[in-house]
Amino acid sequence: MVGSMVERLPFWGQLTSDEQTLVAERSSLRSFDAGQIIGSSGNSCTGIVFIIEGDIRVSLLSEEGKEVTLFRVGCGECCVTTASCVIEQISFDTMVVTARRPSLLVVPASVCAQLARDNVYVKAFMLQVEVKRYSQVVCVLQQMLFKRLDQRVASYVLEHCRAAGTAEVAVTQDELARDINSAREAVTRALRRLAQDGLIEIRRGRIIVRDVDGLARLV
Repeated sequence: MVGSMVERLPFWGQLTSDEQTLVAERSSLRSFDAGQIIGSSGNSCTGIVFIIEGDIRVSLLSEEGKEVTLFRVGCGECCVTTASCVIEQISFDTMVVTARRPSLLVVPASVCAQLARDNVYVKAFMLQVEVKRYSQVVCVLQQMLFKRLDQRVASYVLEHCRAAGTAEVAVTQDELARDINSAREAVTRALRRLAQDGLIEIRRGRIIVRDVDGLARLV
């Protein structure tokens, strides 16, 4: 099973035959329950994680226990924040938590370090992914600092609908609140206002968009 899964790694085609053998032999498939911590840049280094199914959430955690969601990594994507010991440019502490019972392909840190040292394509890939994540972090900060809550909710719903190619988002209000770094009660009120305006419909574990243009005007 690992042998076929490793071929889905974005940088697989840039590896030498020896490197491909190394990755295939040392990588592992792992499954997790929702809410498990699978990595923390402060005290562990898991390696590169490829999401086969489900998704994971990367966040900051203060000493007081306050959590700020930075970004999610979904099916078919790689998380290299979990390889922070390999990328010296990652200088802040993050926590990686499973969100929707993911199935992961893990390329261990020791293998990542060797690939990053010997293969310029892998090193470039890791840095490219972190640049993308940095852009997502900046977007989160912009949303928190400059957008009203209803705008943040509308932006979240539209973004996830476009990504999924559907008119609905499978998300609980708890998850939405955590993802946009707000209180659940405040998010519930914002959703109800949007529903009263005919922009969305709220169902258990789902949000259905009824007026895309109206929702987009809020953003």
